[in-house]
Amino acid sequence: MIIKWWDDFLKKQILIFLYILMFCSSYAQSSNENYIGFEEYKEYRFEPISADASYQIILDVEDPCFEIFSGNWVLKNTGGFLNYYYFVINGPGTGGGQARWIAEGLPEGNYTIEFYADNGDYASDAQYQVISADGISNLSINMNYVSAGWHTLDTFNINRVCVVNISDYWTGSGTKLSVDALRFTLNSTLPAPPSSVVPPHIGICIDDCGGANPTSSSTPIYKMLRLPFKMTFAVMPYNSYTNQSANEIYNQGSEVILHQPMAAITVPDPGSGGITDSMTLEQVRTTVATNLDSLPHVIGMNNHMGSLITQQSNKMQVCIEELKSRGLFFYDSRTVTTSIAYDKAKENGLLTGERDLFIDGNNKDEAKALIRSLALQALYAPNVPHLAIGHVRTDTADALTEMVPELQAMGVEVWTISKCMAQVVETDYLPSGSSFTTTGSWTNDSNDSYSKQLYDDHSVIVTDPASTHNDTAVFTPSLPYVGEYDIYAIWKADASNAPQIKAVITHKNGVTQIDIDQSQPIKDWFYLGRYPCNAGSASNVTLNDYSCTIPGKIFCADAVKYVYTGPISSSSISFWSFF
Repeated sequence: MIIKWWDDFLKKQILIFLYILMFCSSYAQSSNENYIGFEEYKEYRFEPISADASYQIILDVEDPCFEIFSGNWVLKNTGGFLNYYYFVINGPGTGGGQARWIAEGLPEGNYTIEFYADNGDYASDAQYQVISADGISNLSINMNYVSAGWHTLDTFNINRVCVVNISDYWTGSGTKLSVDALRFTLNSTLPAPPSSVVPPHIGICIDDCGGANPTSSSTPIYKMLRLPFKMTFAVMPYNSYTNQSANEIYNQGSEVILHQPMAAITVPDPGSGGITDSMTLEQVRTTVATNLDSLPHVIGMNNHMGSLITQQSNKMQVCIEELKSRGLFFYDSRTVTTSIAYDKAKENGLLTGERDLFIDGNNKDEAKALIRSLALQALYAPNVPHLAIGHVRTDTADALTEMVPELQAMGVEVWTISKCMAQVVETDYLPSGSSFTTTGSWTNDSNDSYSKQLYDDHSVIVTDPASTHNDTAVFTPSLPYVGEYDIYAIWKADASNAPQIKAVITHKNGVTQIDIDQSQPIKDWFYLGRYPCNAGSASNVTLNDYSCTIPGKIFCADAVKYVYTGPISSSSISFWSFF
């Protein structure tokens, strides 16, 4: 698929808005890493897009925006479902089996939402719930022996975020319920991207390094290391060029992480330096420690394969503890939807992230389309992480090279994974060492914010803060190392929220105070600024209602996140204190 761009930079910008291509789901990866654990599959589906295609995004069950809450859902890879993989639950049930997709960062407009189905004895009245700008819509959808392919739920007005829930409750015919992909198609005019202090960006990790000479101009890694941006490179232990690759990656200014082999559901022996199902916890710890010790310049780790091991809480806890003891990060390759690795890293207070999509494709053009899809998501939601994994392949290297001018025209930057890592402190979820405290008249509210980065239980609110003037909510992270951090806050947007809220950010150089109007609709995470912070719990964000004078409003607090951006720069040394 070839897009002809105008020579003029401005016209290139316009072309992006005229020819937005489909947001493709995570369709490809290495021959050893399939999306949700079935590593024996070597063939991947990909829907080619014409240049006049409308703006679309596909959310599949292997994406972080999909989550199973409860019930005995079974992973399947048979039939005609999109991308082969889907989940099934038997029924009819009582509603105890629940799953959800969160579409985050969508441009404002009217959308058609479709679901992907196969022909089978599925529920004749499947219960979907769509939460959009239109409110809450409850739908009864016939999935019983429908033709394989896309089927319409309905059309909805969406302003940045849309949530689609489904449960195992139905009363009609059908013996099972399936969940697979959703497709969002914009029916109205595409708006301009939102302005943002933080540039739109994507994070890319290149896996399987160490098997080819990084100094040979004929190898993909040589080309990737000389692109006009830095990426993260995951190096396999004990390969022919492991140490040479790590040294060359470091010398070229990119970052090195350990590509830790782990057993997959169908690959019990992951190879040299790998973690197997039969290992004791002490053997797991020793293996990870030895691999980290042997790799020069290592600053983090992700998993190679691992669809079996990343579902095991005890083994992943040992891996995360070893990383935490060294001040390293973990990046979940998410080779299985039910991986708990990312959650374990969050619980232990690591700066962490999880893969959104694989960008390799079956050929160069498919890889370019996948990179483009991620960049377009970043363009419209710059404060939400957009993380990818590619592999040391010629097609991927060529795709990245050819995408350089297009990314530059879009204004989307490519960052290392560590620069996209976050620690999130919530009212209802606290990483190890962090805290959330309140003073005043707070109560829990089940209507909290929606984000793939958030735990879904409750936020807290103060009703009529003008009558109290003494309510505070303090979010304190436990940061793993000193550095500069982009700090964000989020709360449930509502016109009845208080417009006179203060945010007080305590950081390495002092205290900064900013005004927040919570009645204004926020697009995703609200950016509080970039600040130097010490390691540990010396930094925090306090929200207060001391200035509220308008009666009948609501003061909200939900979550704060710290995104590491790098070492403290010389421009951040001065003392900041603004009141």
